[in-house]
Amino acid sequence: MNPERCRAVYAALEAAYGAQGWWPAQTPFEVMVGAALTQNTAWTNVERALARLTGRIALTAEAILR
Repeated sequence: MNPERCRAVYAALEAAYGAQGWWPAQTPFEVMVGAALTQNTAWTNVERALARLTGRIALTAEAILR
């Protein structure tokens, strides 16, 4: 599926159902980090890792690279 079509499907679903709130994240980057971590980690450990990261640094790609 091309990116334009993906965006259109996403927009239609969001318009129909609204934000679901099932993924606890403040930013899109936090969603990406959480999704990567949860591939090999229990969700409770992902939550702990995200809490520690956001408590110590701003959870951005730039901050992680430093």
